[in-house]
Amino acid sequence: MVDTKQLLPKRVVGYIHEMGVRSLDHLADHVSEDSPAAVQTLVGQWKSMNAEEKADFVGRVAGSVVEVVAASAVLPVGLKLGKKVAKATGKVIRKKTKRIKKAAKEAKKADKPKADKPAKVKKTKTASAAKPA
Repeated sequence: MVDTKQLLPKRVVGYIHEMGVRSLDHLADHVSEDSPAAVQTLVGQWKSMNAEEKADFVGRVAGSVVEVVAASAVLPVGLKLGKKVAKATGKVIRKKTKRIKKAAKEAKKADKPKADKPAKVKKTKTASAAKPA
């Protein structure tokens, strides 16, 4: 494993670690009964850990986060390559977003019951309504 303290400044690494601990403590205090099973399992294990185990767990997760942050900072080596990567990534995200919105719209349309509307009656001009010549 890479030494995370060499990838980013100590203050940033410390901040990521501290936010991880605070986030998991907050999640453990505010988890609801209708949360997914994975979240409930994580919270149950978090509550059963002692302070040293919590620090070790968050340290491993924070190490991965630091590696991702450091890797993303050096990913686009050149400006031109970086623009190409950003453009391609944006295009993929837009396409996926469009597919999701379309599927949601179709699902909403399928769930919506159609109300029977009375047929519209065309109004015709009567002899009394016509203008006299």
